[in-house]
Amino acid sequence: MSRYLQWIEKTEKWRDAGHDIHAIGRFLEKYDVFYDSDDHVPDPDAVNEFARHAALGDYDLIYCDEDIIRDDERCDPFFKPGYSPDTQRSTGYINGMYAIRKGVSRELWDLERDRVCHIDKVLYHRVREREDVKKGILPDIRPGLDISVIILSKDHPELFRGAYDSLRASLVGENVQIILTDNGSSEANRRKYEEICKVGGIDYAYEPMAFNYSALNNKGAKRAKGEVLIFMNDDIEIPAEEKGILEKLAAKACEEDCGAVGIKLLYPDLTHIQHCGVTILKSGPSHKLSGYEDGSYYHGYSDSDINTLAVTGALLAVRKDRFEKAGGFDEKLAVAYNDVDLCLKLHEEGLYNVCVNSHHLIHYESATRPDDRRDRASYLRLKEEKDLFCKKHEKTLAKGDPYISGNITGTGLDFDINLPMEYEGSGLSEPSVLKKKVRSRNRIHAALDRFDYRLSDAYGNEDFYELSGWIFMEGKNCFDKAVVIRTGETCYLVKATAMPRPDVGEVYKTEKKEKEFGFIARVSMDVLERIREEREFIATPVLVSRRGRIYKGKEECQKKRKI
Repeated sequence: MSRYLQWIEKTEKWRDAGHDIHAIGRFLEKYDVFYDSDDHVPDPDAVNEFARHAALGDYDLIYCDEDIIRDDERCDPFFKPGYSPDTQRSTGYINGMYAIRKGVSRELWDLERDRVCHIDKVLYHRVREREDVKKGILPDIRPGLDISVIILSKDHPELFRGAYDSLRASLVGENVQIILTDNGSSEANRRKYEEICKVGGIDYAYEPMAFNYSALNNKGAKRAKGEVLIFMNDDIEIPAEEKGILEKLAAKACEEDCGAVGIKLLYPDLTHIQHCGVTILKSGPSHKLSGYEDGSYYHGYSDSDINTLAVTGALLAVRKDRFEKAGGFDEKLAVAYNDVDLCLKLHEEGLYNVCVNSHHLIHYESATRPDDRRDRASYLRLKEEKDLFCKKHEKTLAKGDPYISGNITGTGLDFDINLPMEYEGSGLSEPSVLKKKVRSRNRIHAALDRFDYRLSDAYGNEDFYELSGWIFMEGKNCFDKAVVIRTGETCYLVKATAMPRPDVGEVYKTEKKEKEFGFIARVSMDVLERIREEREFIATPVLVSRRGRIYKGKEECQKKRKI
C-alpha cells in the first residue's frame, strides 16, 4: 500500500458522517463554487465540507486540497499551504475546487488573510496532471528608489571584493549606498578593506567587538540612508544574468503587506539548493530542500515565487521603516535565529514574507564562519538562542508553519507525507533503577549498533545519547525492548521503542516477517551525568516480558561508553 493510501486510511475517518442539507443550501446561497477543470471525479463529501467550514466563519474564499485519480486509485496529493497571495499570483495553487462569496470581485491574491479558509482535506480529484502555472511577481525597478546594502565582513577582504564586484556589476541605477561593517579585522586586512571602500565609495564602519550578527547589522542599518535595506553576506555572488535583481527585490519589499524578501541561493556548483525558503520543523527553523539538486519540487515551491514563513539573512530585503517597527535584529540572538526572528516579527505584524525562487544567487555558505554544531560548547550556545527564539514566538510556533501543510513531514527537508512511524517520534527516556534480576537465554539474538552522543535529531530531541540495535527471542514476539545501562554497581532500565529492521529479517528468515527486530532509545546527556557513578557506562539490550521479567542473550552483547 502506498504511503498516500496509508494516510487516507489513517486520516479520512471523518467521511460518511452524514450531510447537512440545510447547511449546504445556506452555503450555495452565499457562495459560487468553481472547478479548475471539468476533468475531475466529484467528491461526495466536498460540498458538505465546504458548507460546514463556511458556517464556522465569515469568509470570502474557501479552498481545499487535491489529488489525482490514476487507474482507479488516488495518488499524488497536493497538500496546499494556508493563504499565500504571492504564491497564488505565481503558481495559481488555489485553483482546483474553491468557493467565492457572491459579490466579491477582488482577485484571489488580493484578500484579507482572516477572510480566507483553507480546508486541509483532499476534496478535489483530478483525472490528469495539474497544469503548471509559473509567473514571476517581481515588479519593475523603481527609478529613484534609495537602497542601502549592508554587508558584514572581517578578515576576508578578497571574499568581500568578489561580493562587491558582482554587486556593483548587477546594479542598474545609481541610488545604492553600500555599507561595510567590520568587527575587528587585522591591521593588514583593515587597510585592504579601506582601499576597496575608497575606490568603490563604500561607507566603511570599523569597530572591534565580539561577533554579534544582529548588533553589527543594526549598526549598519543606523548608517543607512535608503528606503529599503538589503542585508547581504560577504560570501554571496550575483550572477551576470541576474542584472538588476537587488533593485527588483527592493521594489518588491516596498509593496503593501510585504515583509522580508529573500531569493533562492545555490551552492557554487550551481546544481544544488542552499536556500529556497525557511520552514519550522520539529528540530527548529530549517531550509526546505537544502542540499537537494536544483529543479522543480512540489508544485513550484523551489522554482516559483512563494510566500514563506522566513527567508535567510544571507540575502534579505526589507523596507527600513518596517525593519525599525519590528525592532530590527534582536541583539540577544547574536549568532543564530536572528534572521528568522525578524521574519516572524514581520509575519506577526500581518505582513507576508516572500522568497523569489524564479531567480537565484550563489552562496559560498560558511566560508567565513564555522558550523554552530561542530562541538557541544557551540551547540549549547546555539541551544540558548533557540530557546529564546522559541519563547519569543511561542504562539506562532504552536500554530505551525502556515505555508507548509501539516500533512507534510515535520522532520524532513523534502515534501514527504506526514506519516511517521512510532519510533520516529519517540522522545527521550527516563531511566529507572533496576532492582530485578536479568536472566540469560540462549534463544535470544541481539546487537547494539549505536551508543553515541548526538547534538540533535530531526524529531526535536537535543543533547542526548542514542542507543539502537536489534534483539529478539526465537519463535516469540511478545516482549518489549529495553536497554540496561550499568554504571559502577548500579543498573538502570531504559525503555526502548521498537522499529523495523528488514536487514535482520533477511538473515533470520524463519522468524515472522512482521516482527520489529529493531529498537531505539534516547537518554539526555543531563540524565546520564546525573546518574553517573563512574566515567564509564556499559549498555546491554534486553527483552521485557509482560510480567516484567528481563532477559538478555547468553552471548555477550554490550557497548562501553565514557561520558
